Amino acid sequence: MEYRKLGSSDLNVSVMGYGAWGIGGAPFWNSEGHTKSLDSIRKAFDLGINFFDTAPVYGFGHSEELIGKALKPVRDKVIIATKCGLRWDKEALGSIRKDASRNSILEEVDQSLKRLDTDVIDLYQVHWPDVETEQKETMETLLEIQEKGKIRHIGVSNYSAKQIEEGLQYANIISLQPEFSLLMRDIQNDTVPVCLEKNIGIIAYSPLASGVLTGKYDKHTKFKDWRSKGIIGTFTGEGFSRNIAKVDRLKAIADEEGRTCAQLAINWVLRQEG
Repeated sequence: MEYRKLGSSDLNVSVMGYGAWGIGGAPFWNSEGHTKSLDSIRKAFDLGINFFDTAPVYGFGHSEELIGKALKPVRDKVIIATKCGLRWDKEALGSIRKDASRNSILEEVDQSLKRLDTDVIDLYQVHWPDVETEQKETMETLLEIQEKGKIRHIGVSNYSAKQIEEGLQYANIISLQPEFSLLMRDIQNDTVPVCLEKNIGIIAYSPLASGVLTGKYDKHTKFKDWRSKGIIGTFTGEGFSRNIAKVDRLKAIADEEGRTCAQLAINWVLRQEG
């Protein structure tokens, strides 16, 4: 496994991380089962992965609990990243709302520490920009809990270049977590240049476009999870058909190289700057 420094931090992370969205189960995904999820986390560690990314909203705390339980015996050998800024009133997809206010973050960080069964979170990220809360308030709160020793580093997720630059006025942001893949390259236009200039590490999520780039789907595929709801055009309608056509072309290249679509897609992401 190859390892790289994450942005300006002292975190030496594996180039491939473990994304714990799927193991959370509902409301986004169908559950794979408690034992299978724990086994997959431990297997990832055995293969050299030391970076594990989760969030409270993944299974409404379930994902964090699984990460904490699986990694407790090797806690000093791994880097745990989680997030804040998405809250819910009841355990349903429609109840999730953005809230990166001071009161919310102070409450969330303690909940995450408890679920993860750890004394400190290595990387604490704002999950989505909350336009109803001033960035000054959000970032100063993150600095406050950093000074208290509850988190080691501050990151953001799904931020635009402009939002990153604004956040940097108040805190040292070491990482950005955006969606990035062969099918989703929007960040290359303006966000990546800002990250390179400011020495902000990029943690790409959905490098396989939530499975589309594995090559296992065709234009007739019907999803039975959140992908069926039309939230993102990657999985429904004409957008899905266009992406399947792109993947079909990728399959031809993969066959020539003796590789899988997934291998080509991940290798492409790893070769990008940031």
